[in-house]
Amino acid sequence: MIYYRLVDEAASPKAMHDIAHAFLGELLKKNYGIENYRIEKGEHGKPFLPDYPQIHFNLSHCKGLVVCAFSEGEIGVDAELIRPYNGRAAKRIFAPEEMEYTEQSGCPDETFFRIWTLKEALGKNLGTGLFSSLSEAVFRLDGEHPKCAAYPEKFFVQKIIDKKWVVSLCADNPCFINRNVFCF
Repeated sequence: MIYYRLVDEAASPKAMHDIAHAFLGELLKKNYGIENYRIEKGEHGKPFLPDYPQIHFNLSHCKGLVVCAFSEGEIGVDAELIRPYNGRAAKRIFAPEEMEYTEQSGCPDETFFRIWTLKEALGKNLGTGLFSSLSEAVFRLDGEHPKCAAYPEKFFVQKIIDKKWVVSLCADNPCFINRNVFCF
């Protein structure tokens, strides 16, 4: 499941981090009855619950939104506020066909963040982060769910919230496909 909450857009980055972690605690209690937990980080900084290895989670936050996702397998989630398209940022991580697709789309701002969040969600799922050769992971946005030929075993889900934020999920478990997995 993917949970999200709208929050004060004026919150500082530190406050957003704290809000996201409080949200995680709230959801662990609600969904799993867990009140006391500790978070550790893997080799590349991916957080995990060492006392509950069966629970995979991932957090993301951006201006005005916090997101927390849970799965039975590896998971990555990313959220971004849709802002004006920046071709320089895209050149660092997008494949040429993604650049072309973004620039020729009817809404390059939204398209850029759709692809960007998919790459970030994939990097978080893999535990390697955004800048780990993800330009090789070329995303296609046609069809019901985003696809990535370089990672056919991964499952992707995406949602635009209030025409303002893009949330993308990458999971090892197909249970996210063909059902409403986004919860307020």
